[in-house]
Amino acid sequence: MRDSPISSWISGVRPALMASYWLNYHLWGLAPFSYHLLNVVVHFFNTGLVFLVLFRLLGLAGWARSRAGMAAVIGAVIFAIHPLQTESVSYVAGRSESLASFFMLLSYAIFLYRREPSISWAEAVLVLLVFGAAVTTKENAVSLAGVLVLTDVFWPVPFSWRGMRQNWRLYALMLPGVIAAGVAVARVLATSETAGFSVVTFKWYQYGFTEARVLFSYIGMALFPVGQSIDHDYPPSHTLLEHGAIFYVLLLGALVAISVRYRRRFPLSCFGLLMFLIFLAPTSSIIPLDDAFVERRMYLALLGLLLIACDWASRLRVRRAVAAGLLVFVGLAYCKLCRDRNQLWGQPDRLVEMAAASAFYNPRPLLNFTEILIAEGRCDLAPGYLQRAEQRLPNNYYVNAAWGRTLACLGRLDLGMQRLQVAARIHPCSEIYEWMGLLYGQMGLLEQAGEVLRKAVELDPDSETAHGSLALWFENMRNLAAAEREYRTAMSLDRTDYWAKAGFNRVRAMEAGGVSRP
Repeated sequence: MRDSPISSWISGVRPALMASYWLNYHLWGLAPFSYHLLNVVVHFFNTGLVFLVLFRLLGLAGWARSRAGMAAVIGAVIFAIHPLQTESVSYVAGRSESLASFFMLLSYAIFLYRREPSISWAEAVLVLLVFGAAVTTKENAVSLAGVLVLTDVFWPVPFSWRGMRQNWRLYALMLPGVIAAGVAVARVLATSETAGFSVVTFKWYQYGFTEARVLFSYIGMALFPVGQSIDHDYPPSHTLLEHGAIFYVLLLGALVAISVRYRRRFPLSCFGLLMFLIFLAPTSSIIPLDDAFVERRMYLALLGLLLIACDWASRLRVRRAVAAGLLVFVGLAYCKLCRDRNQLWGQPDRLVEMAAASAFYNPRPLLNFTEILIAEGRCDLAPGYLQRAEQRLPNNYYVNAAWGRTLACLGRLDLGMQRLQVAARIHPCSEIYEWMGLLYGQMGLLEQAGEVLRKAVELDPDSETAHGSLALWFENMRNLAAAEREYRTAMSLDRTDYWAKAGFNRVRAMEAGGVSRP
């Protein structure tokens, strides 16, 4: 995949995102620094765009230019240093959120800074082109359409249709695109195992009950960013009463009603709350996702809360020195928490271990930490985590596969093979047959090993590890020509596969030395 042409990279559902990874790889290879550097650069530009958006929205709310500028600077700094942003910046895969937000913010800034109250055709096309780049980076960028409508409806007079009438060109062009994007997202949701109504973790209404609580958890973590996790163990609400979901549903409904009722008295706060909800709507509504609570979803939604903070800070009657001191204290606290969290992202094993230590409802960190324990040879610690995971996921492919590898690592080869065979019956794939082949080899059952390794290659001809494992089997069987062929195939699939290169060179040396074939 890595050495495929760019057309292969961008053929999936997020072409703009994959194009950025392709650029990283082809300019700097696999060096992590370049990936992290680009993430930081994207965050830097996003911070500048947040300043522009805040400055313009505060101006629309009637703030004086100097006052709006100072508040926008403070808001942008908080956006830049807030600990919740670390996942979208420090985590390479978090780029999907920050890069999509870059295009969303850029599109929104073009919309806000149009030359005339009525958007021109050229400006409308530019807004939609950048908006399209956002959607092709991450699907939840479709929420920007709702924010554009909200902005036109709210300013200059809350709940007036004048703005939409003035910008009819934009909406006339946007409607077909929004419909097409909706259809594309619906197709993804219909086929995905981790998003949509086919998710087995939640029913749609159960996800809605859970997300009503999650929204307030997001707000709480935005104010007091403690208890962060790479993989939150958030308890689901299967009924309205479980975990007090009914209280949060009623509170959410009350806040939306208040935002409508008091839109003229507190326009900035009401607008900020509705913006916050719209940005989170694709992931925090009734469309189930595998993950109920994910920190990176707050990356752009934080903008709505910053508007609320600006409004309420302007209404406080405190001395300037006290306000300045409070801002400095909050800024230093956020900087310290952000720095500490960013350093943890440099220790991914530690992050996973911390998530696994508190996991009860979410079995994924337990399985992920088990993988780390197996890789480090600390397999004696894995059974405790796997027992907890199996309580949540009985008769699961990943749990049985992890059990099989753990038991094999502990020397209990027969029991390990039984678990791998159960996993293969649940989900027959190349990976599981490859593990079975390697374990059969450990057990000295070479005929069975060759059979399942051929099956692994048959199920996934593009797997370099499957070809490499089959090559190792041929090598042990002294079929050097076949081993050389398989090693060569593995290297063609991944030119950085140094293990395959070492095997290839070893086989060539054996052939040169006249090692006999069976």
